Order: sequence, then C-alpha cells, then structure tokens
Amino acid sequence: MQILRFFYAAVLLSLLAMTSCYPPVPLSPDIFGVHVSCHYNDSYDDYMWIFQVWVDHPIQLQDVREVEVFLYNAYGEMSYFDLRPDGKYLWNDIAIEQDTDLTCGRWYDVDVVATDYYGSTDNLQSYYQ
Repeated sequence: MQILRFFYAAVLLSLLAMTSCYPPVPLSPDIFGVHVSCHYNDSYDDYMWIFQVWVDHPIQLQDVREVEVFLYNAYGEMSYFDLRPDGKYLWNDIAIEQDTDLTCGRWYDVDVVATDYYGSTDNLQSYYQ
C-alpha cells in the first residue's frame, strides 16, 4: 500500500511539472483570407483596386486594431493601404488607380499585417498578377 502512495505521488508531481513547463500560447490575430483585384470601372473611367482581408481573433473580433496591405513591384517600390472593418471578419479598401502608384496587370508581392490592441500581429504573404 505504501508503494502505491509513492507511485501516485510521483505521477502527480511529474504531471504538475510537465504542465507548468510550457509557456502560454500567444493570442494574436489570424488572417485567413486575402483577395486583391483590379477591374475597370466605367463610372470613374479608370481602374479600381479592391483589397479584402478576412481576419479572426481568438479572444474577440473587436481586439483587431489594424489591417495593413503593402504591395511591392519588381523595382522594390512600395504602395501602402490601411484597410477598414466591413462586416464580421472582413476588412477592405477600394482605390482608384490614378490615386495610387499601381498599374493594373503588373506583378506585385503582397504583404498583409493584422495587429491587435495587445501588440500581437499576424502576417501573410501573397502576390497579385
């Protein structure tokens, strides 16, 4: 009987030691979808760029503070867009091409960064062609 008590105590101590060794998982925004497109708009007589990003947060959606999109062309030139929330998970922005340094049909690397109020971030890399 005494041996069983020592065995249970050893198992309990090892379980406690194992659970306390792992740091907590950081809770940060989660980017789960990106859409970048360019279409001709007759009413503006120009091309229109559409940026859409879907972001979730493990605590609550209101904790997502900012979603940014960075586009880089082949020459390393950067264009920046600060998206606005529009719906439950969607953040988006629309830009007329003449107001940007973008050219519809060109290749761009796309970096998306989502930041919450705690300073945690998620980023996703994609491309537009």
